[in-house]
Amino acid sequence: MLNGDSSGSAVSHVGSLNLQSTHRNYTLHDTLYVPNLRKNLISIHHFTKQNNVFVELHPFHFFVKDATTGVILLKGACNNGIYIFPDSLVTPQKVANVHEWTSIDGWHKRLGHPSLKIVHHLVKNFSLPISSQKTFSSLCHSCSINKIHQQSFRGTSLQSHAPLELIYTDVWGPASYTGIDGSRYYLIFVDHYTKYIWFYPMATKSSVSNIFPLFKKFVETRFQKLIKTLYSDNGGEFIALKSYFSRHGITHYTTAPYTP
Repeated sequence: MLNGDSSGSAVSHVGSLNLQSTHRNYTLHDTLYVPNLRKNLISIHHFTKQNNVFVELHPFHFFVKDATTGVILLKGACNNGIYIFPDSLVTPQKVANVHEWTSIDGWHKRLGHPSLKIVHHLVKNFSLPISSQKTFSSLCHSCSINKIHQQSFRGTSLQSHAPLELIYTDVWGPASYTGIDGSRYYLIFVDHYTKYIWFYPMATKSSVSNIFPLFKKFVETRFQKLIKTLYSDNGGEFIALKSYFSRHGITHYTTAPYTP
């Protein structure tokens, strides 16, 4: 803050000041807290603009009047050329919502980790003091930990050293539209070692039991190897093949329930 002699004073906080009188309450936003000042100073411009009043100055007193009706709302004295508000209005207990200057990231943490959109809304509408317009420098660690719905996945222990040792499979659907071949689902196989992908359109989920034997014969002939392990979710279309897997020596792994 700049003083009358061009020297500066440090501002430690910014807040709102609420002044109460018998007629009405007065509010001053963007009030600066300067520890070095011994007197409370009020900006007439801010006071009149924010409270819809005007101030009438006289040699030995002043009036605060309603800007619409002209009714006198407050009267104060002039002491040695300084117009003084009544002591009953200016007390330390009337200061509220005082905050330290901080960044957008700081307000995000103080306000309970809301989204960036909400933080900007609160800063703008409540004139919260910010030291920098810089947004989050990185993803908030607390938000990433507390707002996730599932725990982080650990590194997989599954390994493959040759084609067909481990194959992932899943079914997607139903689609909103039916394909020209009548398909509304698709079945996908992914080889863990080669990353090859095989894609099969299907009319129903039950088609998996017919497609998998054909797929098995095709890939085993192509790679001259046997399928060792199949990894799927707990879908009924895969569980129905349990006896088939057992007859052909295929290990069937499934994901934990309700886990992608």
